[in-house]
Amino acid sequence: TGKPDQKDLSENLAATQGLAHMIMECNKLFEVPHEMVTQSRNSYVDAEVHSPTLDELGKQVDEEGGNYQMYLESLMQNLQKEAKEKFKGWVTCSSIENTELAYKKVGDGNPLRLWKASVEVEAPPSVVLNRVLRERHLWDEDFLQWKVVESLDKQTEVYQYVLNSMAPHPVRDFVVLRTWRTDLPKGMCMLVAVSVEHEEASLMGAVRAIVMDSQYLIEPCGSGKARLTHICRIDLKGHSLEWYNKGFGHLCAAEVARIRNSFQPLIADGPETKI
Repeated sequence: TGKPDQKDLSENLAATQGLAHMIMECNKLFEVPHEMVTQSRNSYVDAEVHSPTLDELGKQVDEEGGNYQMYLESLMQNLQKEAKEKFKGWVTCSSIENTELAYKKVGDGNPLRLWKASVEVEAPPSVVLNRVLRERHLWDEDFLQWKVVESLDKQTEVYQYVLNSMAPHPVRDFVVLRTWRTDLPKGMCMLVAVSVEHEEASLMGAVRAIVMDSQYLIEPCGSGKARLTHICRIDLKGHSLEWYNKGFGHLCAAEVARIRNSFQPLIADGPETKI
């Protein structure tokens, strides 16, 4: 007859009700017993990294009397050099929402890749920098709380923030040393951050994640626009190496897309003008 019989209708209703229940209980759906978590070992855990203190960070500089300021300065100089050389040696990946995504292997003993996501934003560099630096709540719905642990100078601070996660993943806590610049050549802005230990930054989430590398380069690209590039390498604690290789980069691309989308383009009547 071409019409579904009562059995088909009953099965369809049961499937729909089952799916609706899964949606309602999504936060509980993928919970993992604690005993199973304690028994599991991820392939990259053996190369686990720990956050250095500010003094230990300074000792990583290849100069006598090195300090954390010199370490941060070296990060910014390397980023400017890479940008000048058009980011050679990166492997390009397919991406979403008009973003560009690439990665490269670091070779420092930890197998996590370094990811790079780029996008054009309808705002000038200084405004985009402020959106990343002070307005994360406008583009990250997982952003729960934050505080400045210590201001080291006008453009450098120890910053702590907490990001939510869907079960079974815990709420994650980050403590980073970060510095930013708005007076770079050609109107560029920059923000670099790296995880540190700090005695006044007690755990605010359930797990402390490690930011091994986070760098934002924001370049003007005409008509009041900016090109935002985020270079990122984070140990979120609780994922397999395969997940990092296949999934983490797409989270980076989604992040820069959300930053771009947080700037709603102005709609005005009349002829187009370039300001």
